[in-house]
Amino acid sequence: MDLKPTTDPLSSFLYVAAGWVCVGLAVLGSILPLLPTTPFLLLASWCFYRGSPRIHAWLHRSKLFGPTLDDWQHYHGIRKSMKYRTIGMVAAVVTMSLLLNSLPWWLRYVALGLVAVGLYVIWTVPTLPDDAPRAPRTILE
Repeated sequence: MDLKPTTDPLSSFLYVAAGWVCVGLAVLGSILPLLPTTPFLLLASWCFYRGSPRIHAWLHRSKLFGPTLDDWQHYHGIRKSMKYRTIGMVAAVVTMSLLLNSLPWWLRYVALGLVAVGLYVIWTVPTLPDDAPRAPRTILE
């Protein structure tokens, strides 16, 4: 598999467009309980790497996304505080959503099942201690 940035202008445009779509979905995922954030962020990083090394570097240097991407790239895990904060936010938002909506009972169980799968995935991702050394910056430019 070719993991180098593309030189074809059309492919580059498509990778960058897909990367921005993934960033948008990651931002929505930070607000909506059933939409994951990290997978879209990782996919955006890959798309930007293939389509625009400059945007890829920007994403990795950003204060909001950079440390998480660096931890994932270096340690293949997420920090304990982030994991617990994510689980807490998902639980709170889903609980409030289920209490304040008028969904049929069966659809509530479907939503709970999907949330349970998402929480299981979050729980099984390797956990880094909060005092673990910060991952080295992958993009220094």
